[in-house]
Amino acid sequence: MVVGVDRYDDPRIKELSCARADAEAVAGLIERIHPDERRVTMFLNEEATAKNVKVAIGETLPRTVEEGDVVLVYFAGHGTPETGGGPDDVSRYLIMHDTDYDNIYATGIDMERDLARWFERLKLPRLVLLIADACFSGRAGGRTFEGPALRRSRAGTRAAEPISLKALDLGEGRLMLSACTDTQVAREDRTLGHGIFTHYLLRGPSAAEGSATVGVHTLYEQLARSVRDHTSGRQTPVINGRSTFAQLPYLW
Repeated sequence: MVVGVDRYDDPRIKELSCARADAEAVAGLIERIHPDERRVTMFLNEEATAKNVKVAIGETLPRTVEEGDVVLVYFAGHGTPETGGGPDDVSRYLIMHDTDYDNIYATGIDMERDLARWFERLKLPRLVLLIADACFSGRAGGRTFEGPALRRSRAGTRAAEPISLKALDLGEGRLMLSACTDTQVAREDRTLGHGIFTHYLLRGPSAAEGSATVGVHTLYEQLARSVRDHTSGRQTPVINGRSTFAQLPYLW
């Protein structure tokens, strides 16, 4: 599932420039997988409501995935903590198109509670990976805000045939890859046309010639290094969760 939110119904939540483009480009990567082996749900701007996302991940996915499947959830948009001494001031939220600035807890996606429930409900997939190009620091700028209480193209470089997952050993795990630490800002760069994190995600990791897969942690390490160097240390991606030899098909 791919979600990109540049536009927000609440005028107090500032608009972004590149989140929709990020989501569309990531969906383009997924299209390299054989059409018989992929199902892509995409929510952009007005479609990216809290209800739509929660229904898709919490209800539809658990009923449609099969044992051994791989689930990728990608989000580009605002993230924020609940600030100002609220009862959940340590929680982090993904901000949907219909999130109410005054009621983030009720109208956003709670990363601590909702993510844990999603992972629990997705029992059959061998690998579940959430990638979030958002930040949760509450600092000004980038893909976050302080709450009221507070594709680079690679055409021709790889074979054009669709990638089949059937023969690939992709390991297992439940992982979240975030654009930055909780105290940093996830930055957009209009000259790149993407968030900096997603720009390097789309470029892809280096891999041995002919590699069919890339380790998720290898992807993370190369991505984190590129983003950190690009931003002079002001943004460093983070990976959380547990896995056993988690791999992704080499889509780049």
